[in-house]
Amino acid sequence: MRIRLGSVLLFSLVLFPTPPDFGEPLSRAVSARPSASIIVFDQLSRPNQSVRLAVRLVTGGLSFVRRPISGERIEFLVGDRSLGQTLTGGDGMAVRTFTPDRPGLYRIAVRLVENPRYEAEPDDLIVACRKESHPILLVSLSSVRTPGHPPAVPFSPAPSAEAMPEAAKILAKLSDRFQIVYLETGDESLRPGVKDWLDRQSFPPAPLFIRPLPGEAERRMEEFSEWLKELRSEGWRNIPAGITRSSEDAEGMARRKIKPIVMAEEDDEIELPRTARKVTEWEAVPPLLK
Repeated sequence: MRIRLGSVLLFSLVLFPTPPDFGEPLSRAVSARPSASIIVFDQLSRPNQSVRLAVRLVTGGLSFVRRPISGERIEFLVGDRSLGQTLTGGDGMAVRTFTPDRPGLYRIAVRLVENPRYEAEPDDLIVACRKESHPILLVSLSSVRTPGHPPAVPFSPAPSAEAMPEAAKILAKLSDRFQIVYLETGDESLRPGVKDWLDRQSFPPAPLFIRPLPGEAERRMEEFSEWLKELRSEGWRNIPAGITRSSEDAEGMARRKIKPIVMAEEDDEIELPRTARKVTEWEAVPPLLK
């Protein structure tokens, strides 16, 4: 049977979309290491107080098939200075302590020590070191994204959303007066993609806290209120305001005497707490924080 050369070529391209590099040793091609992901957990701290640096190492890929990786070495670095290495446990967690000596924002570089089993992109863990009296501004990431976009995909390097006009610029100015804390709801696997999106959109660096998303609105409000209570119990009592799109989060803030600023569309008819202020653009936020 005769087979046309063009058909053979097309069949080969389907099977091998990237031509093999025959100059590369076969052993090297076969021993490609599986990918892993480093999930960092940002922190708030006070000067000269030890803080717990925690990261989780998990297998790469989709969130529903990922699993923790144990027995791998994670190194923590501040600039060129290593804070040491820690083995990941059965839950994939690696923990190290760090004591910042002065107020400021610390970027702790976290990397997987080179090994033949896994490879992972390094990440930065942010520690915001402030005095207890320094005011904190809560910023739900729903308020900085334009509405109508699908939610971020776990481990996606580019969440499909656009930033609200002027949001990054205004938050950069507000970061001179406030310690910004970003809030997101969902699974912890959102963290790498969300942090990458914030960096690419030029938002000021700040700790990112991700909370699970309860199914019922009332439960969400209750759990957010309890989270705020816990934050204050750790000494962070100066939280004058928070910005969100969620009426449940606004109610949770109001319960803790935090002024809710709710980003909404002009024609949105939502029930808000008495102390809440509704805005439709980021230019209206700074006057409410004076």
